[in-house]
Amino acid sequence: MAQCVENKTPNGQKNGGNRWLAVRAEVMRLWKRLRHSRAAAVLGQFLYDMGFWGEYTARRLVREIWNGGCFLARHIVWIWARAAGLTKNILKSGVQDLTAPFTRMANGAKNIRARVQEEKQAGTAHAAREGLRYFASGVHKYFPLLGRAVAYVLPVAALAVFGYTVHTVLEYNYVLAVEVNGSVVGYMQTEQVFDSAKDEVAQRINYAGATGEGWTVEPSYQIAVGENVMDENQMAAAILESSSDEIQNATGLYVNDELVAVTADGDRLREELDSMTAPYKEPDNPNLTVEFNKDVRCEDSIYFTSTIVPVDKVIEKLHGEEQGAVYYTIQSGDTPWTVAGSFGISVDELQAQNPERDFSSSSGFPVGAQLTISQAMPYLQVKRTLASTYQETIPYSTEEQQDPTLPMGTVQVVQEGAEGLAEVTQQQVFYGDSDTPSETSIIDRVVVQEPVNRIVAMGQYVPAENIAYLPDGSTLIWPVPGYRGISRWMIGSSGQIHGGVDIRAAAGTDILAAAGGLVKIAGYHPSYGNYVVISHGNGYETLYAHATRLAVRAGQTVTQGQVIAYVGNTGNSFGYHCHFEIKRNGTRQQPRDYFPNK
Repeated sequence: MAQCVENKTPNGQKNGGNRWLAVRAEVMRLWKRLRHSRAAAVLGQFLYDMGFWGEYTARRLVREIWNGGCFLARHIVWIWARAAGLTKNILKSGVQDLTAPFTRMANGAKNIRARVQEEKQAGTAHAAREGLRYFASGVHKYFPLLGRAVAYVLPVAALAVFGYTVHTVLEYNYVLAVEVNGSVVGYMQTEQVFDSAKDEVAQRINYAGATGEGWTVEPSYQIAVGENVMDENQMAAAILESSSDEIQNATGLYVNDELVAVTADGDRLREELDSMTAPYKEPDNPNLTVEFNKDVRCEDSIYFTSTIVPVDKVIEKLHGEEQGAVYYTIQSGDTPWTVAGSFGISVDELQAQNPERDFSSSSGFPVGAQLTISQAMPYLQVKRTLASTYQETIPYSTEEQQDPTLPMGTVQVVQEGAEGLAEVTQQQVFYGDSDTPSETSIIDRVVVQEPVNRIVAMGQYVPAENIAYLPDGSTLIWPVPGYRGISRWMIGSSGQIHGGVDIRAAAGTDILAAAGGLVKIAGYHPSYGNYVVISHGNGYETLYAHATRLAVRAGQTVTQGQVIAYVGNTGNSFGYHCHFEIKRNGTRQQPRDYFPNK
C-alpha cells in the first residue's frame, strides 16, 4: 500500500501543479489588463454598491429574524419545554457527528503511538519502518474524514470573515462627495446642503453686480467614506474657489438673511455691533434680552473681491436711516391737519400715503381707523425684551339661590365671597433709549389662589296680602315689602288729584318690580324725581317714583321681585317714600282695589 502511494503521488502533484501554474498565470495576465481600465472602475463601483446594499439587506434581515425570534420565544416557551429532551438528543448527535472525524483521527494517532512502542522491542529501525507504513495506511483510510472536517471548518471560517467585514463596513461614515466641473469640491450629509450653498453663491454673485443668469452649477454625487463634512457656508466657499479667481477671504454682513455688505475687517465690524448693544445689557438681570430689531449676523467666508468695502462705510450704514412705515390709529378729536403736523408732513403727503381715505369728508377720517405714515427710521435699532412678574386679583362671582322661605325682595348672604390671586408674567419690548414699551404681551398666567364665589339667598315668599291677581291669571306684588305705612291712596276717579299710592319706608329700602316686563323709562322727572316705568306686556304698566337712585336702565328686561330702585325723596316729594301707580290700557287704576288688605 505504501509503495502504491509513493508511485502515484509525485506524478499527480507534477501534473496538477503545472495546470495550476498555467491557470494562475492566465488569471494574473487578465488582472493586469483590467486593473487600470474603465471597466475595473465600473466593476469596483458595482461591487461596492452591491456590498453596501447587501450589507443593508443583511442587517435588515438579521433584525427581522431577531424580532421574529423574540416573538416566537415569548409565545411558544411551552413548546420549547416539551421539546427540550428531543433538542438535547439532536444537539448531542450533531456534536458527535461534527467531532467524529477528529475523534477517529485522534484515536488513529493514539494507535500509531502504541504500535510504535510494540515495534521498538524488535529494534528501532524496524519500528520506524512499521510506524511509517502504519501512518500511510491510516492516511489512506481516513483521508475522506479529513475532507469532511474541512467541509465543517470552511463555512464557519467564511461566516466569521463575513461578520468581520460587516462590522468594519458599518463603522464607516458614509457621505456624499460633491463633484463640480469634474472636481470634488467637498463632502456633505444631504443634497439640501448643496442647494442652500448654491442659493448663497447666487446671492453673492447678485450682490457683486452680476445678474447671475449665466451661472449654473450641475453637481454630481457619489457615495464616499469621510468625516470632514461641510455646512452651507463652507460648501458655498468651496464652489466659489472652484469657479473664480477674483475672490478672497472676507466677512459678510447679513441682515434678515440678506447680504448687505462685505468687508475685510470682520473683527472691527463685530466690535462695532457689540458696542451698539453693550450699554443696554444688564449681566445680572436674567429677565432682560438685548438684541437688534433685525436678524444680524457676520459670516466669514469667500467673497468676490470687487464687493469688499472699507469697514467704516459698513459702520456708517449701521448707524444710518431708511424709509419705513409707522401706523397711527385715529383718536377722538383728531383731524388730518393735526395728525399730519404731529408727524411733520403736509396733509397732501398724508393723503398720498393713504389713498383709500377721503380727507375731504368726515366719513373718510373715522375714529379708530388706521393710517400709514412713511418716515425715516434708524436702519438698526437695539431691541430690549424685559420679562416681569406681578400679582393680580381675580374677582369673585355672585351665585344666587332661590329661597322660598324668605320674603320676596329679601337678600341674605349665605357665603361671603373672596377674591383669588394670580401670578402674571408679562413681556415688554423697548426700542432704543425709550422707556415706554412699544409692545406688551402676557406670556404666562398662573392661578395661585382660586376665588370663592359669593352665595346669596333670594327671597321668594310673598304673603297673601302682598299679591294681586290680574284677569289674565298673572299677578302683581307689593313693590315695597319693607314699608312702614301708607301716606295716601289715589285720589280722584282717574287719579287727577293723586295718581297712586304713597308707600312710606326708610331711605334706601329696596323697591321691587311688581311683575316682570320691559323697562320703558328709567330717568328723572321734575315731579317724579328718579322714577321707573315698566310695561308688563298684558296691557298693564307700573310706575315707581321719588327713588334715591335707580338699579335698572331703559330697555332692560326685569323679572318679578327684582330690585329696580331704592326708596328716596327726589322730585316733588316730602319725606322718604315710593309713589306707586298701576295703569291698565293707559288708565290709572286704584291700587287699593288690587291690594285691599293694605
